Amino acid sequence: MTMPTDTDEPATKTLMRSGTAARLAGLSPSTLRIWEHRYGVVTPPKSATGQRNYSMKDIERLRLIKRLTLEGHAIGTVAHLDVDALVVLLSGNQVASASAQRVLVVGHTAARKLHGRLRPAPALVFDDLNHAEREVFRAGAADVLVIHLPSLHASFTEQVMALRSNLPAPNVIVVYAFGAEAVAEALRATGVTMCREPVSGKELARLIVASRPLEAAVASGTQVNPRRYSDAELFALTEMPSMVACECPRHLSEIVTLLVGFENYSTECAARNESDAALHRHLHEVTSVARTMFEQALARLVIEEGLVL
Repeated sequence: MTMPTDTDEPATKTLMRSGTAARLAGLSPSTLRIWEHRYGVVTPPKSATGQRNYSMKDIERLRLIKRLTLEGHAIGTVAHLDVDALVVLLSGNQVASASAQRVLVVGHTAARKLHGRLRPAPALVFDDLNHAEREVFRAGAADVLVIHLPSLHASFTEQVMALRSNLPAPNVIVVYAFGAEAVAEALRATGVTMCREPVSGKELARLIVASRPLEAAVASGTQVNPRRYSDAELFALTEMPSMVACECPRHLSEIVTLLVGFENYSTECAARNESDAALHRHLHEVTSVARTMFEQALARLVIEEGLVL
């Protein structure tokens, strides 16, 4: 799944007037006018009658800029960035909100790939495996250990396993350029994620986000996992024009909305009916866990598709 390119049909064939463009971008018409005239965020062509005609590429650009301004970026600092730069900037923000994992990196090549992609940034970067082994007790535990190896040798298997155990680090991602497939299979068998070059920084960041475990089920007592998406954001995902053939964003957002509704309903039932209170608290807890799992799936999809809320 990729971001639309300049040659994608939906971006080039559909043209909209300013009112429609503002609505789809989540802006008021007056804000759109100000952004255009004062900051030049988009330059749509005009029809013979003087109407401005906006493409889906314009809409996606406006959505990107709107989301960045909501996250604290001044409009003047992002207005003239190209789409790739906007996506990179937003990607870092989205990864930050999706996961607060502690990441350690072995190899400056991998660290450069991840630069600007993760927030918080990697806690420590080691030169190589030997450097990491020397500093293992200073490093402390990690959620994810990323290791870049120019070449993969049999001797690295023991080093990787020892480092994972000594930190400890439950998730290990190894990026390598060359090496025997038998060595890669041996590491995969231990649960290590193997990734062969070329690997982009965005792909590596996705792997790190994907390694985050699903929320554990509630053992006892009423506990509510905080919502990741507001009602407005879920509605925006439901209504957002699809840039791909599938409608997964709409379907997932509808499921999350239904689960939120049932959470509220089960809470009301527990308050009204004391005899069934324990049952409805259990239903509430289970629904909260299910909703969190679907939200994590939706968050992954939002990052993969470059969707902007």
